[in-house]
Amino acid sequence: MPQESHEAVSLGNNLPTTHTETAVMAATEKTLGNSAQVDVIEPKPPKTERKSVRFWLVFVSLCLSSFTANLNATILTTVIPEIVRDINAGSNFIWINASFSIAAAAIQPLCGQLANIYGRRYPMLLSLLIFTLGSGISGGATTLAMLIGGRTVQGLGAGGIILLLEVIVSDLVPQRERGQYLGVVLSTGSLAVLVGPIIGGALGTAGAWRWCFYISVPIGGLGFILATIFLRLKAPQHDIWTKAVARIDFVGNAIFIASTSSILVGLVLGGQVFPWASFHVIVPIVLGAVGWLLFAAHQMSSLAKEPTMPPRLFSNRTAVIGFVNNFITAMLLEWTAYYLPYYFQTLRGSTQIFSSVQILPFNIFIIPSAIVNGVILSKTGKYKPLHWAGFGFLALATGLFSTLDEHTSTVKWVFWQIFGALGLGGIILSILPAIQSSLPEGDVAAATGVHAFLRSFGFVWGFTIPSLVFSNEVSRNLYLIDDPEVRAIIATDAFAQGQGPLLKTLTGETRDQTIKLYTVCLQTVWYTALAFSLFGFLLVFPEKSIPLRETVDTQYGLQEDGATTATDDQKK
Repeated sequence: MPQESHEAVSLGNNLPTTHTETAVMAATEKTLGNSAQVDVIEPKPPKTERKSVRFWLVFVSLCLSSFTANLNATILTTVIPEIVRDINAGSNFIWINASFSIAAAAIQPLCGQLANIYGRRYPMLLSLLIFTLGSGISGGATTLAMLIGGRTVQGLGAGGIILLLEVIVSDLVPQRERGQYLGVVLSTGSLAVLVGPIIGGALGTAGAWRWCFYISVPIGGLGFILATIFLRLKAPQHDIWTKAVARIDFVGNAIFIASTSSILVGLVLGGQVFPWASFHVIVPIVLGAVGWLLFAAHQMSSLAKEPTMPPRLFSNRTAVIGFVNNFITAMLLEWTAYYLPYYFQTLRGSTQIFSSVQILPFNIFIIPSAIVNGVILSKTGKYKPLHWAGFGFLALATGLFSTLDEHTSTVKWVFWQIFGALGLGGIILSILPAIQSSLPEGDVAAATGVHAFLRSFGFVWGFTIPSLVFSNEVSRNLYLIDDPEVRAIIATDAFAQGQGPLLKTLTGETRDQTIKLYTVCLQTVWYTALAFSLFGFLLVFPEKSIPLRETVDTQYGLQEDGATTATDDQKK
């Protein structure tokens, strides 16, 4: 997998440029009429063209789709107890959200390949239909099995939507302009993530948790109608439908989906349902890892006529570094969004609702930061400074987070959250253009599929790794608590006890010792995040500064009225 390609990335500046990178850079130099090294080319301001009304209508449909797909990632956060009670979910409630996340992540590379074969329009319409169907099934669920099935269908649709949003934007605007347009689309999705728990909590309080799902039906339906009318994109035409079907990498996709699902199942079960050392956790993770090795071998073999993840995507260091840093960024985003509220709930004694208010500085600033950095990328055409600044701010923020304790002033933790938001905002939108700049336009869908998958996969690890670090630190530092009874209670489930009433019932020296334990454990969690931030910062050095293309050279753009697309035979 891409994150396993670290050994191919050296931190020196003397690495040779690969064939793909050389070709892209040479073409760029020829276009600009400059024989100097690409690193010293001064990008000119992009020449923007006036966008048509149809373009903006398509753009609105993409924003609606982004909102509804991302809303369902967090809307159940505050309403899960009501759902568990009404459908008697019991301890298996964990699969209500896990089924959605697993399906969304595993399907994305396949969606990227389908977008290459059939064009972007039909996979997007199909994804919207599947998502809307899953929303209806979930809303009408009367049993846990039915709800998990509905959430799985929802996840399949959402995974396709989230991937295709980026692919379509990449087809509609040049690389120099993609940052600002992706910023608006993805910020719409980020807004949905932020308001999801609020909407879910309000619906749960009103006893209408089913509308957490039903609400997506009219929004998804409107997005589907707009896309049907206005999302008319160029697409390859096949004389015989079997030619298109034959291009699908059925074997590769089957191996990838099965192995990815296996790994994610193990990660979901670990530490929440079974101990990490349990065979229930180890077996699916190992099987998934073996499956990934088989998938990699299949993609490089002659059996894969049109691979889902062509090996050429990983043939140059700029793309590989982009994939790795994309994974790290997604992981640290989830890491911060999860463990900042936990700090307030444990060391500050905040409720779940109030802790969500206390992390508003982070949530409020990350969206405008991403948009501003998208505009900067469009104006300058340079992504490396944004990557350095982003990981630099992120390292500063995670380092400062490691000093958080029960006495940290409000001014400090507010500004430290802003530093973290500025850091992540500088990276989120600038990595994909960097990856795409080092690859031909024909690889946009496949590269974006890998990018989207690694982002979803990074979110899972953004909870898993800090949880492992936290649990290990608890075991190492339990000696800090003298009271054997309190020590035994915390040893059973330290993470849950930190959010529960235990800390509020303790007094005197025992309370001080327990607070000290959680402070030390959280400190190590943030030290680990700091290490990943610094690693991402160092990886920016060997990136190549490749100028972002100012024109769109794709066969998948907006279809002009009366235009036709060549068939397979006409192309020969």
